[in-house]
Amino acid sequence: CVTGGTPLPLHGPNYFAPTVLTNVDPSSSIWRTETFGPIAAITTFESEEEALFLANDTTTGLASYFCTRDLSRIFRFSAALENGIVGVNEGIVSHAVAPFGGVKESG
Repeated sequence: CVTGGTPLPLHGPNYFAPTVLTNVDPSSSIWRTETFGPIAAITTFESEEEALFLANDTTTGLASYFCTRDLSRIFRFSAALENGIVGVNEGIVSHAVAPFGGVKESG
């Protein structure tokens, strides 16, 4: 854990601080579970192909986020992701009045 993970009892028994986890094993529960909480599970990859495999190797597909400076990668990678919405170089990609949905078990 890089930061966070501590309970926030003033907010209730199920609240905790935003948490960043690094070197997460892609077979771990935190990597494979669609988490609706302030958790960022991070792992490394060696190639774009491996990153795409890791991103799509799930049973869920609500949203994906990635950062790049390469415009051709934005279009190529976004099109290959198996998710309902994709954020590129930003963290907020939805809006209350915009259509929203996922694929796989998130659909």
